[in-house]
Amino acid sequence: MSRSRYWLWILLAVLCCGACRQSSVQTEKAGIAISFDDRFIADWHNLRPLLNEYQARVTFYITGDTLSDIELSMLRDLASDGHEIGFHGTVHGNARELVADHGPDGYLGIEIRPGLDFLRKKGFNPTTYAHPGGTRSGRSDSVLFANGFVTLREVSKAERYLGGIRLYHIPPAWMPHIYYDFDHRSTLFALQIDRETELSEDEMSSALEKAKTEGKVLMLFGHQPLPENPAPEQYGFRVDFLRYILQEAHARGLHFYTMSELQ
Repeated sequence: MSRSRYWLWILLAVLCCGACRQSSVQTEKAGIAISFDDRFIADWHNLRPLLNEYQARVTFYITGDTLSDIELSMLRDLASDGHEIGFHGTVHGNARELVADHGPDGYLGIEIRPGLDFLRKKGFNPTTYAHPGGTRSGRSDSVLFANGFVTLREVSKAERYLGGIRLYHIPPAWMPHIYYDFDHRSTLFALQIDRETELSEDEMSSALEKAKTEGKVLMLFGHQPLPENPAPEQYGFRVDFLRYILQEAHARGLHFYTMSELQ
């Protein structure tokens, strides 16, 4: 073997090892980031045994500028378990409309400052924000980043309806924007898992497998944990569906991230 060919083989081996190591490191970072919106604090508090069973840490996005002493105590319990307390607006308004109608200062005064100041006074310091209804704009994002938020969470759905008729349903594994690939994005899209989305366990299994094999973070969110036989009008997710997601994520060795940890 000529000397030049010998060194070529050495170079190829080094490059191959480096690529394998990089792939391994990326796979080890694979994970899932789950968040919950609004103020179903008592219902979320009841999830503590389930979350602790799988050592899952999640983010709770709080709406409003008032909480009872009991709710505050429950929220502190959740924070002490390692969960993140985020912010979901004061009046749960449309960010685009609020900025357009009242300007950045009006948006801050109506939607952001009252609730954020309240949480800070109670000992919480949210650094991640979830847009109510996913109604962001470039102007609202600029206001939020300027006021200390490091990540902003948007809404993504697997299906689209028109006049009550479902037009299509996209498998989560085919939705690249609901995966975080450590590219330092600060505006993030999470997939809604409430029962209206009709997501299946098989679809979630495929989505989690994609996160594992590609070394990414699958981002999901829901609202109220529902009882076994919820009323038709109740808006939220099935607890058994959440349990399945946690089981599958844990079985794959996925890391549980809070939303601000993704920045």
